[in-house]
Amino acid sequence: MTDVVPAPSADDIPVNEPVTVDIGAGQQATVTYTARQRTNEGFVLPTVAVSKRSQSSYEISADDEQIYGPAGIPPTDIDDLAVCFVPAYEFEQELEVQVTNLSDTSREYHIQPMGYERVGGGE
Repeated sequence: MTDVVPAPSADDIPVNEPVTVDIGAGQQATVTYTARQRTNEGFVLPTVAVSKRSQSSYEISADDEQIYGPAGIPPTDIDDLAVCFVPAYEFEQELEVQVTNLSDTSREYHIQPMGYERVGGGE
């Protein structure tokens, strides 16, 4: 497994917040993650895992800047949980993951960003 770059400090808070969404045929879902700590100094995001399904589209934005997609595959599959951004993406306040179900049947998707929230001393 690839190391997280940059590495977290001892005070940083892990972020691992799985969400499950049901998306109807031809519909999309957007899941938004925001800073929770008042002393937040940004996020470091090496991994965003999403259920990999054919006939799907995946897009990821951090602080309103698109960092992934649109693509027919997720950065990494929920069953793999591999580090997919080296160096990790860094952003200040908000992560949005948008999944579009392009099939003609309803589907369940799991979305799981993994990284850390800087609490203090971040570079």
